[in-house]
Order: sequence, then C-alpha cells, then structure tokens
Amino acid sequence: MFSVFYTNKLTSTESVDIIEKFVYEYLKSLGFRKHGRTLHRFVDGDISQVVNFQNGSPSKGVYDVLWINLGIRVPECVERKFNIEEPLRKYYHEYECNIRTSLGFLVDGKDTFYNLKKDPEKIGKDIVERLKKYVLPVFDALNSRDAILKYRGKYSHFDQMNNHLILLEEAMIMGRNKNISEATRLFNEYYQNALKECSNKGHITYLEELAKSLGIDLFLL
Repeated sequence: MFSVFYTNKLTSTESVDIIEKFVYEYLKSLGFRKHGRTLHRFVDGDISQVVNFQNGSPSKGVYDVLWINLGIRVPECVERKFNIEEPLRKYYHEYECNIRTSLGFLVDGKDTFYNLKKDPEKIGKDIVERLKKYVLPVFDALNSRDAILKYRGKYSHFDQMNNHLILLEEAMIMGRNKNISEATRLFNEYYQNALKECSNKGHITYLEELAKSLGIDLFLL
C-alpha cells in the first residue's frame, strides 16, 4: 500500500498528529470537531458520530500501530432512559457509542491497522478515501432517529458489536419519541427472544428491572 523506500523517523505520537490533522482538514468542513484523538459531530440534535484515532494499545504491549474506531451514539440507547435530563457534553468517545465498529473490520472484514512506521501523509490520504467510500455514506444514512429505525439493519456490517440489541434499542428510541405502546411491543419482543435464547439469567433479571424502571409492562407467555 505504501512505498517500501520510505523511512519514518517520527515517533508514533508525531505520526498520528500528522495523520489526524490531514483527516480533520477534510472532516471539519462536514461539521466534525476535534477533541483530543476524537473527531465528533452531532446530528439530529444529540446523536453523536465519531471517528477515533487509537495509537497502539500500551496495556497489551502493542505500539506503532493505528486503529481507526467508528461509532454512532443515540443517547437513550446508551443511557437506557426514555427521558434524559443530563446536558449534552461537547463530545463523546467511540466506546460510549451503541453502534460501533473499526475501519479495519468495516472495510477488510478483520482487525487491520496502519503501521505508523510508514508515511503518515499517505496513511492520512488512505483513511480519507476509506471514510469517503465506506463511512460517511453510513453516517449520512443513519443521521436521525427515524433513519436509524428504518435503515440500521441495512448497515449491519457497521454494527459489529451490538447488532443483537437492535430490538431493545428500537424500543428505547420509540420510548424517547413518546410512542410507549410501540416501545412496549418491541421491548417485549426482545424480552421473549431473550427468554428463549439466552442462558444468561443475569441479563433476564436486568431486562426485568429495566422494564420496571421504564414503566414497561412485560407480557408473560
């Protein structure tokens, strides 16, 4: 992908600074703002869209590599509340999102990353091209609650970590939209599926306690 004759003598931090600056120059015109290693924008008022630059994993002894983490955060799906009173923060991290993936998994189908010993400008260009082709179309398609309800299933490849929670999170969105009858129906559909398929009794208990806190009546078959 990158020239074998290029020798990068920069530190990994310096390389990521160059890469992130290059990507941000493109994304800021689309409404993204920079917060540390996170580029973030709000759509539909309070839904977050996130591009995060992860420089290695020191806790695992992994250095000189770069992951691009991606996320969409719908507040009620994360907070598990229909009515959220807390004021919005300026930005949210990728790990605070309920729809999550990485650029590697999204494009390559596996946990690929960038070698920070390579040319950072070429890495930045590659990231921008991949964002244009694979990420921004999804961000644009899932840019509101209504769109997420309609189209989230179409983008299951972007939803690698939590797609098993779609029914539950649709219930949360409906509750936020004051459609309690539909929220109740969706919650119960998820709950009944969990009773049939889930061996984790703790999750069942969690759902029963969550239903009580939300004012949802569970239908016992």
